[in-house]
Amino acid sequence: MRKLSVNSCQLSVPSTALLFWRGVGVRCTYIILLVLSLSSSAQKISAIVSRDKIRLGEQFNLKLKVEPTSNTPLLIDSWFNIPDTFQNVQVVSRQPIDTIDIASTKSYTQVITLTSFDTGKHSIPAFTVVVAGKQLQTQDISITVIPIDVSMKKDYNDIKDIIEPEPEQDYTIWIAVAAVVILIIILFFIIRWLLRRKKPNTIAPSKILTLDDALQKLDALESLYQSNQYQLFFIELIAICKGFSDNQLHITTYSKTTSEYVKLLKQKIQDKDLLHQYTHLLYWADKVKFAKAIPTPSECKQSLEDAKTLLTNIHSSQNKTATNAL
Repeated sequence: MRKLSVNSCQLSVPSTALLFWRGVGVRCTYIILLVLSLSSSAQKISAIVSRDKIRLGEQFNLKLKVEPTSNTPLLIDSWFNIPDTFQNVQVVSRQPIDTIDIASTKSYTQVITLTSFDTGKHSIPAFTVVVAGKQLQTQDISITVIPIDVSMKKDYNDIKDIIEPEPEQDYTIWIAVAAVVILIIILFFIIRWLLRRKKPNTIAPSKILTLDDALQKLDALESLYQSNQYQLFFIELIAICKGFSDNQLHITTYSKTTSEYVKLLKQKIQDKDLLHQYTHLLYWADKVKFAKAIPTPSECKQSLEDAKTLLTNIHSSQNKTATNAL
């Protein structure tokens, strides 16, 4: 066997080859362990609280986060399972899981609002998330809940006896009384308005028996239109005409409307011109009485003359008819 001399040490050729391959194996083992280490740390998880000391009933946030440490995409199989109550800590609200995409890699966060109503030191346990089939856990977090000192609060008051609430006022009766009073007032004004619209008492037909009586009463109406009492003037004018015509024509129209009155006149008066002139006077008087027209003094005077002419013609016509009958 051939021998070599290295640093005063003698090694055979087979021994040197064995050492070489042994060194290669150690280096490969180191590389494999490094790759496994990098693969296992390809994800980073964290659990952070907004404060580790709170007052009794005060709220604080727990932020859970899973993020990649390389460009390797995350594959989350199961998110953190946080119960509603744990270790004297209660969940107030849960925000949805937020996804942040940076350089084609996604990280995931969720904020959970917590509170506690038990004083003392409590521990938020480790929570588990499953990423790519592997279970990863957060670290335990300690929080301290301190009691509230109410001795120095200005709005703190001693416990008082129960105060009986005052009964609510019943306004039903008052509302009913007010409604009745308002209704009475409305009815009063309606009746008053109707009474004002009611026609004044006219001359009874039985009192107008002769033409002279009718003409004298018509002359007495001049003072009404001269004092601008136009409505009253025409009311009295038509009442005199109706009273005289009823007496002459032997009809009763004292309570009839103008249209009904005209229908009766058509049956009794044969002179069409006379009937037309009388009808025109009746409807013109209605317009004035119901405030649909305002006459002038000259128109009132003309209406008065027309009424005298009409009564005279009716009287003459009826006397002529009576004479012919004889």
